[in-house]
Amino acid sequence: MKPNRFLSWASAEIFFVFSVLVAVAFAILSNEIARSLKLTEADLGLLSGVFFITYAVSQLVLGILISRVPVRLVLGATALLSAAGTLAFSLSDGLTAALVGRAMMGVGLSSTFVGVIYLVGRGYGKNFAFMSSLSQSLVNVSAAALAITSAFYPILTDFRRPFQVLAGLFVLSAALVFALAGGQPPPSATASRPPLSVAFKAVIASGQFWAALVYYAGTFGTLLAFADLWNIQFQMNFFQHTVQQSAVMNSMIPLGVTVGGLAAGAWAVKSGFVWPARVFVLLVMVCFLVLLVLPLSSLTAGAVMFLIGCGFSGSTMGLTALQEHLPAYAAPLGTSLVVTGACIFGGLVQPLVGSAVGAPTRAGDLIALVMTTNPDFGTYQRGLLWLLASVLCAVVASFFFRAPPARA
Repeated sequence: MKPNRFLSWASAEIFFVFSVLVAVAFAILSNEIARSLKLTEADLGLLSGVFFITYAVSQLVLGILISRVPVRLVLGATALLSAAGTLAFSLSDGLTAALVGRAMMGVGLSSTFVGVIYLVGRGYGKNFAFMSSLSQSLVNVSAAALAITSAFYPILTDFRRPFQVLAGLFVLSAALVFALAGGQPPPSATASRPPLSVAFKAVIASGQFWAALVYYAGTFGTLLAFADLWNIQFQMNFFQHTVQQSAVMNSMIPLGVTVGGLAAGAWAVKSGFVWPARVFVLLVMVCFLVLLVLPLSSLTAGAVMFLIGCGFSGSTMGLTALQEHLPAYAAPLGTSLVVTGACIFGGLVQPLVGSAVGAPTRAGDLIALVMTTNPDFGTYQRGLLWLLASVLCAVVASFFFRAPPARA
């Protein structure tokens, strides 16, 4: 029996939502995790970086498999592995055990986004831009809700219990995708599919693939590094906000992604993806420049975080470029490569930011001297420069996007 396209997408989307809640919980509880496990700033960046690198590498493999084996088996098995890794992390007593748990989580959760994108492409091809943006928006609403909830419920001050609850939710996700996600595409869709080597050649020969890779890494990869770890650390360590205040402020980013994602998707469906890609990433660049040079009030900073989220929502335009320019048999592979590259990039940036903000404050630091006399703000600026440089690369890449050729 042919699977229902909405139920298939919804089951994968629920798994995707829970995977993002793990990232948000890690960001909110990062100080508590560091205190409980006796970690330094660099250790915390390593812990987060290992998760994203294992996530990225596994995502490439699973992104290729997901169109060749029943999708419910891939998503169900990785949901169970996510449950095991989340539970192991909640029981860890030091850096080594925590790294093992985070690596297991990285492998397990690596199927979530490519799974959703694959099912959107399979079931909603004509509305890919909007449905992919909607998928991203829904998870960001959930992320914002968790961040705001953490400001009012003290249970979220202990890092072990929330991760144990999430482990149970991943078991529920496994049951849903096993039952609803469906299997392989119809034989008619796979009979004429070229070998993987042919798809790979088509991908790397496309200039739009390389533009999408740089663009998506500079937007989504930077979003991972900023919203899922360093923004909360910045607010607490350099602006003296409590974990609750920092979590609420950080929630403005996923709320912005939600609003901006729907706008970007609708704009792209109507007018094409090129201009939304450029406008949204330029918005992020302007906002990061403001954060770099001005110590803002809490209210103003929250508004800037919302605009940053709106800008980052344009990251899905990079995936839309792949759908528009690559042949249908090569688009899933191109998507896996781009998303994998972005996650590896995000994982590599996080330890670099950690090393920048963890380095001893230097007297007469050039950045602090030029922008402000506050040495804490200068340290914050050193970390933020890595993120700004990443976004600038995405801005450049956006001007290499081209509208697709007219199709019958």
